[in-house]
Amino acid sequence: MRKTPLVPIALALMAGILTAHHIAALPTVALLYVMGLTAIVCGLLMVLRRKAVIPLLLFVMATGGMLDRINDPLFAPNDWRRTEQPNVHMLVRLVDTPSPRGKSYRTMAEVISIDQSAKHGSIRLYLKKDSTAATLRYGDSLLLHGYPDVERGYLYLTSDHYLIVGRDSTSLRARCERLRMRLLHRMQQGPLDRRHAGVAEALTLGWRADIDPETQASFRDAGIAHLLAVSGLHVGLVAALVGAALFWVNKERRGRIVRGCIQLAAVWAFTLFSGMSPSAMRAALMFSMFIVNYIFKRRTSSFNLLAACALLTLCAQPMLLFNIGWQLSYAAVAGILLAIPVIQLFRNRLWQTAIVSIAATLATMPITIATFHRLPIYFLIANIVIIPFAGIILGLSLCYIAFPCPFFATPLDCMLTASEALTQWVASLPGAVIEF
Repeated sequence: MRKTPLVPIALALMAGILTAHHIAALPTVALLYVMGLTAIVCGLLMVLRRKAVIPLLLFVMATGGMLDRINDPLFAPNDWRRTEQPNVHMLVRLVDTPSPRGKSYRTMAEVISIDQSAKHGSIRLYLKKDSTAATLRYGDSLLLHGYPDVERGYLYLTSDHYLIVGRDSTSLRARCERLRMRLLHRMQQGPLDRRHAGVAEALTLGWRADIDPETQASFRDAGIAHLLAVSGLHVGLVAALVGAALFWVNKERRGRIVRGCIQLAAVWAFTLFSGMSPSAMRAALMFSMFIVNYIFKRRTSSFNLLAACALLTLCAQPMLLFNIGWQLSYAAVAGILLAIPVIQLFRNRLWQTAIVSIAATLATMPITIATFHRLPIYFLIANIVIIPFAGIILGLSLCYIAFPCPFFATPLDCMLTASEALTQWVASLPGAVIEF
């Protein structure tokens, strides 16, 4: 509690959310009453005693339980999946830009009402490819009717079953999405090979619809599928690239402020223009804390910063605790932080990269096996070779967005060809993947 006081507090909040989520037999009102009473008693104990660690943790745990029951869709009476009508009229709002998937466009939407009754929750929409679906963008409001799959949370639609009733053209997210689509079109019209352009689009704009299925499979079996989804690695690389470009800035207080502010602007600009995925937002928040800590030279534990980020995200959205992306992000960072003493023993960049890769993989291995029931065996080979060059590939991809010309397309194409060949070789090795 003295060195890393936020870590046990974050763990207590998680314990409270888990406890309330799994005690489904207890009515919501009764659970909220018990949790509220526990919080009040613990609060009084903390006021009466200066050192009240256990009451504090119980207070946080009770708060986590209340947050879970308030936000958990399993116990929400207005969740759209509790509807009983097979054919419904639903008002929804798109929360991302539809992406092509085979014969349809796939997108996520936020439910606003069903048959004019207020509802909430998310639904996945599959829209038949036609001229109407091709015009849909983030923020569009749709009035639709159909037979949603309540258990799986999705709905298939043709253009006859939905109507565009509103468009969002003023919010920051909507404007960023429009710019993102323009940048995507700019990349697609450039000279880069289409097979490799899909990987570059995923690295820079978070657009994975153009990635070849074979490429996805080889990256997954080689243990580097995380490269194709904008996450902490990409946000960290952007911060590192900007920091390297500002090597000439002095390290005094004024220089640290200038460098840190530019890094913060670059991190959040990249997050906005890459689709603002939950993993990218979490990474941006986490790196922002580390950058601010660097600016003011605060001797704050990295675990405290990680726990503070977890507390902020879970207080805002308690259900993120059950999100696989959230679990993998924090497990990977925690594993790397635990391995820092070992990493510091080596001066060679190759060995440091290898240890970082091993630490992140070992930390996320239990979650990966429990969720995907598969484990890439030769992940270390691909990570050692490709991860050091990931920053160069990302930097070239960002330059290619600004200037889609052969000057940047040629080296980027060469590096992506080499990385693809390596991943295919690793994925083809005997026993490359163990399935559970």
